[in-house]
Formats: sequence, C-alpha cells, structure tokens
Amino acid sequence: MPIELHQEGTRVSKKKKFDLTYLVHQKYLNDGQVLYFVSDPSKTCTISKQPNGEFKVKSTGETTTIHAFAQKCLGTEPPEHASKWLRTEAGKTLYEIWHAEEDFTEAA
Repeated sequence: MPIELHQEGTRVSKKKKFDLTYLVHQKYLNDGQVLYFVSDPSKTCTISKQPNGEFKVKSTGETTTIHAFAQKCLGTEPPEHASKWLRTEAGKTLYEIWHAEEDFTEAA
C-alpha cells in the first residue's frame, strides 16, 4: 500500500477503495460464496463472476454491487460502508476482510 509523507513528516497510508473482484482474486472470498445480510441472515446473496471478469453479487436473479444489495436490504442508504452489512458464513464482515487485507499488505 502506498505511503505518503505529510508536511510534518508523519506517515499516512492511502486507503484502498473496496474492490470485491480484488478480494476474490486474492482468495479472501470465492466465486459462488454465499454472503449474509448482518441484520437478517435470511437475506443472502452469492458472489458471481460477470462476463467482463469482475465480481458482483447475485440475489433473487438480480446481479448488483455490494452497495446496492445492502441498500436494498436496509431499505435506505447504508449509514456506514456497505461492506459492514454483509458477512461470510464464518461471521466475518466484508469490511473486516477488506481491512485485514490492508493491514497484511502494510506489514509486508
């Protein structure tokens, strides 16, 4: 992850944008993996590879982004990053996976 120096010489990391495709390519998530809405686990979606090679989620026959799926489940704009509203079967939210990957990259 790129590091920038501020005027005072302190180091600040540049945050990476959430990228579902990247997380699948890095094997943190899998094509076909079921994700669960945190507030109501009966609402699920499945990670699905698109013809252009990127990954989105599919639910009830509709393919969409993580953000759009969270918005649909909440009935409103997510108050926090949409990745906080979806979790794996093991209970890890996509937000936790995304940030754990960033921490791992910074340590390397």
